[in-house]
Amino acid sequence: MKQLPNDELAGLCVNPCFMVMAALLSAIALGGTAIHAEPSVSFAENESASLLPTSSTLLQKPSTEKVRSGSTGLELARPSSLVGSTMPASNSMSAGSIQSADAIGAMFPKPASLSAEVQGDRLWLLSTRHMTSAACRANLRNPNFQFNRLDRCGRRSSSDLGDYLSTMTTDRPRIIYIHGNRRDAPTAISQGLWVYRQIASRRPNNQPFDWVIWSWPSDAESVLISDARKKAQKTDAQGLYVAWLLTQHHAHAQPTSLIGFSFGARVVSGSLHALAGGTVGRRSLDQPAITGANFDVGLLAPAVDNTWMSSCGQHRYANQNINEMVMLYNKRDIALKYFRFISGNSNAKALGCTGPRYMAPRHDGTRLPIRARDCASTVGNHHSEQQYYKNSCYAGREMASLISSSLIVH
Repeated sequence: MKQLPNDELAGLCVNPCFMVMAALLSAIALGGTAIHAEPSVSFAENESASLLPTSSTLLQKPSTEKVRSGSTGLELARPSSLVGSTMPASNSMSAGSIQSADAIGAMFPKPASLSAEVQGDRLWLLSTRHMTSAACRANLRNPNFQFNRLDRCGRRSSSDLGDYLSTMTTDRPRIIYIHGNRRDAPTAISQGLWVYRQIASRRPNNQPFDWVIWSWPSDAESVLISDARKKAQKTDAQGLYVAWLLTQHHAHAQPTSLIGFSFGARVVSGSLHALAGGTVGRRSLDQPAITGANFDVGLLAPAVDNTWMSSCGQHRYANQNINEMVMLYNKRDIALKYFRFISGNSNAKALGCTGPRYMAPRHDGTRLPIRARDCASTVGNHHSEQQYYKNSCYAGREMASLISSSLIVH
């Protein structure tokens, strides 16, 4: 018997002949720590740190864009500064030069580049861990979300929906971050704050924003394929819950971005599909469909079928509410290469492994602007969220671009 190297499966022994499948499903049980793919090859943590990044592919960029006025909510047309097909990764977004600020505590040390302007950011925790994960029983009229404000050390103070809505403003972006699988409640907070710092320290300007950690019931429940299938089913209810919240964002003209990793990306696409009137888990919202909401989206290693956001896919309406998308994927991701084992379709391939291939148009019939990059050369075979931020895939910079982009309608 051989011990798996993945700390998420510590203590579980498997026959060596099933090592590759175990590696797959340990991350697709899709939490994502560093995974070693082939038994015969050793992959170091920083295997590709010295390699140059791949190019960012801009699949489409319209020639005009509209600027949201923070004071009036009006939209003014202006020529777009980005029209083209392919851009080098180094030019896709310039990192801001930001001076260091006071330390935020030993628990969550802050990058030295994080400026005092970050003090204007507001941090939220929105939990659905106490709510049903069955889409058929989800309360979509008045969902009982649990709201908390967070400080930069992860300490919570009680809040509510009224507080959350009353702090919305048209000149301050609000970013909803949705984590992947196998995250208990404390880990969801610590991981959410870690990602926040990677993005906040690379914001292109001093624009303050609100950061919302969406904490969903993704604790490790069982092992491998069984756990992955359970969590895949839970993403339906989570997508519906997020969709309900987005109706409130839209009603308040709140500039909004969504960032999802692995199964979190599946929640994002499902929520945008449901918002536009689509059915998720045989349920739809109990209110009129919304299209043209123009939310910005960032997906990392999305554990979503690569056909689901196509014109005939299960999340085909999602693009009707997307303004712009950043997608970072990995063709070598050992977990997502075996995505078919949890999808129920032997031919299924994960979007996080293939990248965008089949994408439905936006609400106005135009192609969705996507900045996509294959990070295999730097992430290696890992299904690890932190690898996208630590190595030269520039996830922090790319996701930070959504802060200012959410104030512009392309």
